[in-house]
Amino acid sequence: MVESAQMSEAALVKSSIEGLSAREVEILERVATGATNRQIAHELGISENTVKAHLRNIYGKLGVESRTEAMLIAIQNGIISVEQPSGVSAEGAPAQETVADTPAEQARRALRGWAPHAMQHVSVLLAVIVVAVAIAWPFGRTEPPDDGNRLVDAPAALPSELRSEAGARWKPRAQMPTPRGRFAQAESDGVIYVMGGLGAEGWSDRVEAYDPGGDRWERRAHLPVAVANVGAAEVDGLIYVPGGLTASNRVIATLAVYDPVADAWHAGPPLPVPLCAYAIARHGDGFYLFGGWDGDRYTDSILYFDARAKMWRSAGQLSSPRGLAAAASTADGIYLLGGYDGNREYNLCESFHPAAGPDGSDVWRMHKPMRVGRAGHAAVLSQNELYVVGGTGEGNVSYGERYSIANNVWSPFESPVQGEWAGLGLSAVSLEGISYVYAIGGWSGRYLGSTQSYQTFFRVYVP
Repeated sequence: MVESAQMSEAALVKSSIEGLSAREVEILERVATGATNRQIAHELGISENTVKAHLRNIYGKLGVESRTEAMLIAIQNGIISVEQPSGVSAEGAPAQETVADTPAEQARRALRGWAPHAMQHVSVLLAVIVVAVAIAWPFGRTEPPDDGNRLVDAPAALPSELRSEAGARWKPRAQMPTPRGRFAQAESDGVIYVMGGLGAEGWSDRVEAYDPGGDRWERRAHLPVAVANVGAAEVDGLIYVPGGLTASNRVIATLAVYDPVADAWHAGPPLPVPLCAYAIARHGDGFYLFGGWDGDRYTDSILYFDARAKMWRSAGQLSSPRGLAAAASTADGIYLLGGYDGNREYNLCESFHPAAGPDGSDVWRMHKPMRVGRAGHAAVLSQNELYVVGGTGEGNVSYGERYSIANNVWSPFESPVQGEWAGLGLSAVSLEGISYVYAIGGWSGRYLGSTQSYQTFFRVYVP
């Protein structure tokens, strides 16, 4: 009876395998390489949501609930395979010279001797798969911790290009020395600081300062730790950079504090929890962090840091968990725009008013949403209007959006980058009474070092 049950189980698996479409097999093959949903979508020329739909179909057909289990079935039944090292025969014996008994070879040897019906050894094979994928994965490759997470950048088949139309409102300025994205950016005393991030060489600890008046960049003291997916806030002359994602894919809870005058860093009180990919905004004597990624999930938490008291406290919850949103401070509150929850990009426009009422009522107010959902974008206030630039999303993010707070109206405006543009920095600076927005760096099929200025206010002289 045991043999009969095993035969029935094998027949069921065989039937499930035969039910996979050619596209589903293609996706399984790429899953085995460690590719993320986003990378698979780029390679096959389909949307990320289509990849997710195919994976759901695969799980249903195979009767599994995860990528690892799907890989297990596929390897057992010969749909995908782990390559043998050179110099090893099909039977596993060295061809001419001795092959070191490395973890990779142990994994391959275990897979070669695996019986498809031996389900009692599933836990062992799962460990083998993890080792095999880790060995096949190129050293230094950046991998998001979760399928729905967007904490690194996937290659694009056609990198976007900078616009160069004559008469455009965006003007190119001096290039940032280190092209990168997902950094922290803050303005202090008319100088824009870019800190950390991800570049072509991986995680960065570099700090570079841009002087808009002189249109020049200079290097500053490095961050204590190379981090990405971070933000920054300036309070009373100091710049605060909370948390971040490290090169080992670890979310940290440190608070790095930079003194631009002394060009020196010191440690502040750590966050209550590790956090990255949050939205950050200055308010009062400190700053707020909205949502973010805590290493396991996108959160709905709101944290406030009182810079004078040097203390963190919880300050409520978001309407829904999300990260990669953008925040901008105004005279009476903070606007929170867009974001990503692991499944979709939001077009929400909400404002947070911490002093709205002692009982916590009317803290959040809803406003007219953006035209498209965005994640990884940037936002800033200039001349009582919100400017939103860049991001990724299902809709058209190749243009910026401007929000009139007084009229509750959104209007589009040109972007200096054609196509998606994520992980950039945005700052508002006034020069000789004229207001400018500066967009710096980011990812658009490649890491950008561009600095672009947009004049938001024109002074008109009437004779």
